[in-house]
Amino acid sequence: MCVSKSPLLSVLLAATVLAAVMLTAPAFAAEKNVDRSKEQVRRLQQAQRQLEQEKAKLGEEKAAVEAELGEARKKAEAETRRAAGLAKELSALRTARDAVAGKLAESEAELRRTQEQQRLAEAEGKRLQAALASEKQQLAVAIERNREMHKVSGEVLSLYEKKSCFDSAFQREPLTGLKRVEIENAVEDLRDKLDSQRAGL
Repeated sequence: MCVSKSPLLSVLLAATVLAAVMLTAPAFAAEKNVDRSKEQVRRLQQAQRQLEQEKAKLGEEKAAVEAELGEARKKAEAETRRAAGLAKELSALRTARDAVAGKLAESEAELRRTQEQQRLAEAEGKRLQAALASEKQQLAVAIERNREMHKVSGEVLSLYEKKSCFDSAFQREPLTGLKRVEIENAVEDLRDKLDSQRAGL
C-alpha cells in the first residue's frame, strides 16, 4: 500500500509541482513581462527626462539667441539711425563746403579785381608822382624866375626913384642926347632880362 501510494503521491506531487510550475510559469513570465515593462517605462521616463532637459536647454538657447537677436536688432537700428544722422551731417557739410567754395570763388574774383585796381592805382600813383616831381621842378623854376623878375622890378623902381628933374631935363636934351641913350640902354637891358624870364616859361 505504501508502494502504491508512493507512486500516486509522486504523480500527485509531480502533478502538483507541474501544476505549480505551470501556474507559476505564467506568473514568472508575467513578472518578467512586468519587469520588462517597468524597464521600458523607466527607459521611457529617462528618455522623456532627457528630452525635457534637452527641450529646456534648447529653450534656454533659443531665449539666448532671441536675446542676442534682439540686441543685434537694437544695434542695427542704432547703427541705422547713426548712419542716417551721419548722412545728414555729410549732406550739411557738403552744402557748407559748396557755400564756402562759392564764397572762396567770389573772394578770389574780388581779390583779382582789387589787385587790378591796386595795379592801376599804383600806375596812377607813379604817374602822379612823376607829375608832382615835374610840377615841383616847374615851381622851383617859376620861383627862381619870380625872384629874378622881382629883382628886375626892384631895379626899375630904383631907377625911377633915383630919377631927378635934372635927369628928366637931360633925357630930353636935344643936342647930345647922352642921358637919353643911357636911359634907353638901361630900359633895353631890363626889357631883355624880363623877356629872358618870359621866354623860359
